[in-house]
Amino acid sequence: MSDTVIVYVTRDGHSRALAEELGRLVGAPAAEIGDEVKRRGFFGYMRSGFQAAARKATPIRDPGVELSRAKRVVLVQPVWASAVCPPLRTWLRAHRPELAGKRIGLVASEKGSPPEKLKLAYETEFGDLAAFACLRESEAGAAKSAALAAFARELGA
Repeated sequence: MSDTVIVYVTRDGHSRALAEELGRLVGAPAAEIGDEVKRRGFFGYMRSGFQAAARKATPIRDPGVELSRAKRVVLVQPVWASAVCPPLRTWLRAHRPELAGKRIGLVASEKGSPPEKLKLAYETEFGDLAAFACLRESEAGAAKSAALAAFARELGA
């Protein structure tokens, strides 16, 4: 049994692919935080950005991962308005006591947003990250794999 837990939020599948590749790399399954808000199309895109920028928490389907034995928790999300995305925020708030004392890492999938803003937004709201990586959605192959391997080393996974 792995002592690393991976949870992710995805809108278009990019974060799922990152979470699954990272899971193969560290030997841990990736669990999806189900988003109960419609985010497809132009209005879904705009709603997502607004809710992220306004630090909203939104309804989710919790994947029910076992956190008690985990030493490390990896969060994977798309970048929306350079902020923690609302479904992940809901999950983090619900599990804050269980996450205390664990090494937390954040991997983000982005299309051009400055990664430093997301890292700052996360750490301001939830505390320090043990590891952070932000990968462009267009990045593929060896470069993506190398970035995920470097992230895993930094996290200690």
